[in-house]
Amino acid sequence: MNETTRICQKCGAPVPSESPQGLCPKCVLAAAAGAPPPSGGSGAPEPPPLDQVAAAFPNLEILELIGAGGMGAVFKARQSSLDRLVALKVLPESLAADPAFAERFSREARTLARLNHPNIVAVHDFGHSGRFYFLTMEYVDGVNLREAMAAGRFTPQQALGLVPRICEALQFAHDEGILHRDIKPENILLDVKGRVKIADFGIAKLIGPRKDITLTASG
Repeated sequence: MNETTRICQKCGAPVPSESPQGLCPKCVLAAAAGAPPPSGGSGAPEPPPLDQVAAAFPNLEILELIGAGGMGAVFKARQSSLDRLVALKVLPESLAADPAFAERFSREARTLARLNHPNIVAVHDFGHSGRFYFLTMEYVDGVNLREAMAAGRFTPQQALGLVPRICEALQFAHDEGILHRDIKPENILLDVKGRVKIADFGIAKLIGPRKDITLTASG
């Protein structure tokens, strides 16, 4: 440990140099784990059962459901071939009935997979398996901003420390022709090393009901 390493005043753990405004990831995660889950709307479709997902993805060990909403469900999974954890995003099953969706999904998911930025959750793979369209993404071990806010761990100064990295990630995606369209605390992740990651880039656009919502639309 060098002289410039910061130490958390509460728990005594070292704070990573990239952690925004000295925010201690260990304390944020511990507090968020004990915070009550935020209330949400009931309009989101029910996530598919784990056994159905496991049957559709025999190359993955489906571990648990880690999130669900209008854009689909996210499962924590282990990719045994590469010995790594991944996040499996399963899109709503209703999309499989749309014959125009398959072409749009392939084109736009390929573009999303090319995004390479330290503050954007990476897309590893995408496709169609069983009844599901899916994206396999980088697994972020941490909490989302909503959970961290509920834990009451943020001062205004610390919150402002997140803004430049979020803006840089958004600008990078905009330069690549991709709009997020669903920025909210649930889609901003904080990992155990204090890094900020934006999730679900382009997912709202990807599954938008309008057929003219594409990354390559004229005009």
